Amino acid sequence: MNSDFAEAVARFRAELATAVTRSRRAAAEARAHSAALRREVDEADRPEPAPAPPSDPDDDDFSEQTILFRP
Repeated sequence: MNSDFAEAVARFRAELATAVTRSRRAAAEARAHSAALRREVDEADRPEPAPAPPSDPDDDDFSEQTILFRP
């Protein structure tokens, strides 16, 4: 009976070690994948904002002052 318990403990420890190894490997792969995605996003070409059209002196005045205090 004592040997049955010792065998059960040995199997448990072996399964636990296997599970820990598997989880560490999965965590390392997840970190690597996450880092690769971060690099990809950082290196992505971001479009530059479109330049503002040049103002025309003949346009109406749409300044804040004119809009808020229109007679």
